[in-house]
Amino acid sequence: MPGSLLTEVVNGMARIPEEISGAFQEQKKAIGGRALRPPDIVEILQSITSSQPTFICIEARDECVAVNRAKILDSVLK
Repeated sequence: MPGSLLTEVVNGMARIPEEISGAFQEQKKAIGGRALRPPDIVEILQSITSSQPTFICIEARDECVAVNRAKILDSVLK
């Protein structure tokens, strides 16, 4: 889910910030070109959303396990 949020936020931007492209370039260097880890994605989202007004709609939250619901909301609200 964090990766999908990051994709949506970046799609709405005029240009991709260096912070995001740099993070992806670093991960490409890893063996197998691994994806960003959720904590890294959350950190990037927090950085982007703290510098500009952002509206995030989370659908199907009720379908998540109760423990994960709180984690999702907490990560978005930070």
